[in-house]
Formats: sequence, structure tokens, C-alpha cells
Amino acid sequence: MKTKELLAEWLDTDVKERVKLRTYRRYESVVQLHIVPEIGSMDIECLTRREIQDFLIRQKKGGNRKKEQEELSASSLNLIQTVLGLAMEYACDMGVIKQNPCSRLHRIPMNSKRIEAFTKEEQRMLEQTALAGEDRRLFGVFLCLYTGIRIGELLALEWSDADLEQGILHIDKTVYRTKDLDGNWKLCVDRPKTGSSARDIPMPSYLTEMMRAHEAKGKSLYVIENKKGERMSVRSYQYMFERLTERAGIRKLNFHALRHTFATRALECGMDIKTLSEIMGHKNATITLNRYAHSMMDTKIQMMNKLPKNFDF
Repeated sequence: MKTKELLAEWLDTDVKERVKLRTYRRYESVVQLHIVPEIGSMDIECLTRREIQDFLIRQKKGGNRKKEQEELSASSLNLIQTVLGLAMEYACDMGVIKQNPCSRLHRIPMNSKRIEAFTKEEQRMLEQTALAGEDRRLFGVFLCLYTGIRIGELLALEWSDADLEQGILHIDKTVYRTKDLDGNWKLCVDRPKTGSSARDIPMPSYLTEMMRAHEAKGKSLYVIENKKGERMSVRSYQYMFERLTERAGIRKLNFHALRHTFATRALECGMDIKTLSEIMGHKNATITLNRYAHSMMDTKIQMMNKLPKNFDF
């Protein structure tokens, strides 16, 4: 059996039934762009660990389709290895091969990206510009700055998800743009990113009051709606945010920086890691701690300077 035949069968009979459409499209892209052109014609029984290791080395040096002079990133290489490993595991389950040749391959260590958040002054300018514009759609910026929700979670919000009596947001879905099985772009509403992403977030009282005022002017069941009263797409809202940062005259960070800004402000005001982790929807507090450790340095300095001195010098 050829490797490309196994991959096609795996995608069609196993992956398609178990994962989100976006994930399916991502796996399919890896198969078509990276795996099939290189090793698709090989018999799967001949695909050894050494063959796969050599394949990954070749991909690292020449697998970047967008920037031919640059090596493929560690995250992309690890994704290729993940996809191939899952397909080989399927082949084992189906009795095509006896052992998974990917089982003992080492993943490439990834350099942690520095988290970028807006400063307090940049946040103030951003909020003032959003309010001055009187565009109802920009209320979403405040929601993200004061709850830490992701852009997909924001645009999936319906008024039934907001308990304004208790001041609680129920996060149980997300929006994303992907291609359907026919190759056409579509807006999907699906379950959240991970199981821990489904969560209830208590809102500050001032944000709840803003939501009440925002709801009174709404035309649809969506918390963030376009001018026709329809759900906004992720791409459209990202463009709107880019224009907002330009008008505010601040750094051009991406929309996800609002989530990082919320986490940074939360730590600065003394929120504990466990509470922040649950509000952010992280799988565990260790993820939160590792991701935002640099944001805690000022707090660490303040706490250290509070230690009592019991000696003279």
C-alpha cells in the first residue's frame, strides 16, 4: 500500500469524523503540501524511522513554500511529524503495519514567544479612541480587555450567553473561518478551542453596565454585530482593530494582544494564578504561569521589598 493511499484513507475515514473542520483542513494541507510530494509514492511497509527522520530533515531545509530562503519553523515540522505519526498509528490499528515508525522520533524544541501586551498608557489611548468613534462594534475591544476572551469567542457571543443579572459571561463556542469540504470559505461556529475553554467569566460591574447599554441598542441576537445586524467575521473584526490602533497612535499589535493585556493587568492588580488560569480558559495554572511570568516581575519586586528587615548594617 502506498503512503499516499493510506493518508487519503486516514483523512477520509478517521480524521473527518473526529475533529473540527478547521483541524481536518489543517491536516489535509500538511499531507498535500509536505508529505505526499516527498514520500507519498513509497510503500508504507518500507517507511522506516530513518526514512522519516531524513524526510523531516529535508523538510526543515527546503519545506518553506512561502519563503524559500528560510528553514521551516519548529512548529511546522512538529505538525508534520504529528500528522504522519497519527496516520501511522491508524495504519497499525488497521493491521497495515506492525509498528509505528514515528513512535520514538524526538520533537523539535520550540522557542517560547515573548508575550506582547499594551502598556497602561496605550490601553488608555485605545479605549478613549474606541469610545470617541461611537462605533458599537468596538464594544468588543472592551469585552476582550476586561475578560480576556479570544476573538473567536467574542464573535460567537449571543445575548443568551450573557447573564446580566449575575454579571456572568458563558463561553461555550467559538467562530472561525475555514474552507468547507468543497473548498469554499465559510464562517463556522463550533465548540471552544479546548475543553477548559468552556467557562463562566464574572464581569466587573462597570462592564456589565456597559453591556446593558450596548444591548439596548442591539438589532440582533449577536453581542457583536455588523451594520446589517449579522455576525461579524474574524477577518473583518481584525481589520477594524488594526484601523483602531492606527487612529489611537499606538503600537500595531495583533488582536490577541488584548487577551495578553487583560492577563497582564490582572496580575498587576494582584489576581492569583489559579483564578486567572480559569478565567483565561487554560488547561492548567502552569500554562498561565509560564506564559505570563515576565509580567509578574514588577509584582515580585514589590513583594520582595515588603519583606521585613531584621538586621542592622
